[in-house]
This record gives sequence, C-alpha cells and structure tokens, in this order.
Amino acid sequence: MTQNTITRREFIKGSLSLLGAVSIGRVVDLSHLPNPAPEQETLPQAVAAKGSDLHTPAEILETALDGLGGIKRFVKSGQVVAIKPNATWAFAPHTASSTDPDLLRALIEQVKEAGASRIIVMDHCSVEPGTAQALKANLLGTVVEETGVEGLFPDRYLAPKETYTTIELPQGHAFKKIGVIKAAVEADVRINMGLAKSHSVTRMTLSLKHMMGFLQSPSGLHTNLHKGIADINTPSQIKADLHILEALYIRTAYGDYVTCGGPETVETNPYVVKRRNQIIAGVDPVLIDAYACSTFYDINPAELAHLKNAADWGIGDLEIEAAKTSGKFKIFNVGEVPVKEPEAVPTEELSTKPDDQPGELRTNPTGIPLPEVEVPSNTPIQIAASPNCQTAANPNTLLDKALIPASLVLVGAGLVASRKKPKSNAPDNKDQPFDE
Repeated sequence: MTQNTITRREFIKGSLSLLGAVSIGRVVDLSHLPNPAPEQETLPQAVAAKGSDLHTPAEILETALDGLGGIKRFVKSGQVVAIKPNATWAFAPHTASSTDPDLLRALIEQVKEAGASRIIVMDHCSVEPGTAQALKANLLGTVVEETGVEGLFPDRYLAPKETYTTIELPQGHAFKKIGVIKAAVEADVRINMGLAKSHSVTRMTLSLKHMMGFLQSPSGLHTNLHKGIADINTPSQIKADLHILEALYIRTAYGDYVTCGGPETVETNPYVVKRRNQIIAGVDPVLIDAYACSTFYDINPAELAHLKNAADWGIGDLEIEAAKTSGKFKIFNVGEVPVKEPEAVPTEELSTKPDDQPGELRTNPTGIPLPEVEVPSNTPIQIAASPNCQTAANPNTLLDKALIPASLVLVGAGLVASRKKPKSNAPDNKDQPFDE
C-alpha cells in the first residue's frame, strides 16, 4: 500500500469516527441563538471628544460623531431634522450662555451632508429681553440665515397657539400630558444641543434639563421640576434621537453667584467661565450628564435629583466608570480615529436550490484538487450541521455505493483529502472566521 492509497476498512473506520463528530452538530438546536448584532448595537452609548485651544468646534464635533458611528447613524436621506440649541440668552459667544454659533453651523453642515430634506433650528426663548435680541447677541440668528435653514423661536408667551400641540407622556411620573412645539413632534429626528452650565435650582443644567426648550411653557415644569425633567426624557413624541452636550466653555458657580447666562468670559472672570474644549454626545443623556458632573464639576451625579430620577426610571445609566469599562462610554482625542470592528472573512457558501436538485458548494480556491463524485440527480444533499462545520465533497472512484451509506461518503471525503493532500507552503487559513 502506497502513501496515497487507502483500504476500504480504513475508509469505513475513519468515516464512522468523523460522522460521529458531525452528528453532534446535528443534534444541537441553534435556532434559539440570536442573529449577529447589527453594527450600531456595538457602538458606544455616549462619547466624549477632547480637543485643545487649537481645535475648532467643527473638529471636536466631528470626532464625537465619528466615535458614535457618524451622523448617518442618526440622520437618513430625506428626513426632517429638528435641532434645538440653547438660544434663549442675549449674550455674546464664549460666555457659556448660549450655544456656540460655530458649533451650530458645524452640526447643520453635518446634517445637510447626511441628506436631510429639511432642517429646523428651534428653541423657546423664555427669558428677557426676548427672541430678537437674543438671536442677534448670541449670533445664532446669523447662523440660521447664512446656512439657509428654517428658524423657529417662540418668543416667551407671545407665540400663536397653533405653534404648539399637546402630547402624552405614557411613562411620566409627575406629568402625563404636556404642551410642546408642534414642529418638534412632526420632525423625523430631534437633536438636543445642551450646554454645560451651573443653575440656581437644579445645580446643573445639562442634556436632560435642556429638553425644557421644546416645551410650550417651560416654567410650568417648575411645579415638580426634578420629576418633570426626567418625565420629558421618557419615551414620547419629543424624545431626542441624539444629545450633544457642549463643553467648549462651561459656566460654573462662584460662591453665591450662580447664573445660567451672563457677560463673563474666560478673560474677564475665569472663575465663572472656564474653557474645556470638549463635546459629549450620544443616545444616553443620563450617561452624558453623569460624565459632565464628575468631570467638570466634581459632583456625584446621584446628588442631582432629576438625574437620579432619570436613572431610577430606566432613562439611562448613571455609573460612568462602569460604562467606561464596558465600552458603553468612550473618550476620543481630536485626530484619533475610532477603531472599527473587524469584518468577517467569507469562506464558503452553500447555494439554495429546489429540493429536486443537489446543493452546490461554492468555495474559495484552495489548490487542493478533490475527487468528483456521482450523485443521483433526484437526491438532494441536505446538510444540517453547526455553522462551524464545513461541508466536504464526495470521492466516487473509491466507493461501492451499494455497500456504504451516502452519509459516510460525504463525511469520508475529508479523510481522503487529508491523505492525498501534498505538502505545500501555502498559508493555513483555519483561523479565518466563517461568514455567518
């Protein structure tokens, strides 16, 4: 017997052994296993993008959005997008009073590139001196005009009633219904652009509280503020699809001086306005606010009643350190390219054919010739094995089909191939993942 031959006894013995191994895959029911998760489910819930004084708001924003998978994760071609900046304060940029105009401009450009059919920038300007003065001083009105998008800024209590509508808050605890800007409800996508600031009542105003700008009467929430803030972040018709918390400049309390807006800058009062060059973004506003509390203000997030309520009610995750460890929260520096998950390498595919035709095995070239087998045309080859079991071709010339079952023919091919395989310097591809 030469090196490349095999006796009938050896063939049957080896085939039975291999058949037993393959049979294991047949008796294990894999139908209960979930399909591979889509890409966006593996992405973080929130990210922080860190820049420096040399980086523009657009660069820091791009880093944050790239870390989340890109703006197209949230905005699809043809959609109507509502963007809610903080536009209510009549103070100049870099006072950490209103949204940075360059940041708003950068986001509008990103949303345009994603293919939005309509963009509406909106906020309820509920404080003095009113909308016109605020939009002129903070330059957000200029951005809206220059970018050609729509602007909707209800002025305190002067807007017509048709500007608003009433929505249900099915999971609300203090509020079950509430009046909101109608255009926010009608939009396909809502983006909440909060700003990290101190606050005289809630201590901090961050992503969760910033949602009050969608309301018809923001002051009405003050009857039960800490529960109300959490309520408007529960699933509803105004739930934000993306939160962007600006921390390019932040406003902090200085002794008894606590305000959401003012003329101070880093140069005039560095105790009140501080430069941090960060943007935090994601789909979990609780996680975003928790990071801001601990990073910028050295505050335990659980000390903020509205933030604790939101976490307790399942709106988001309060445990920032655990989120960093698990990958739910990630930090990127500007210029740092997020690492994408490796893609599976295709190996073999079994084509689907009618029941009266045999299956066709399509493989990548291996350089190993396999013997052909004659299979009756009315006998389909059905393979019910684990996805990790590769199918094999059948040797015809070595077998007497009247004596050996067809199942042994299939499994035994691996033994034949291994005995006939010549020595080769070709790389071993056994570690390549299967295309599932």
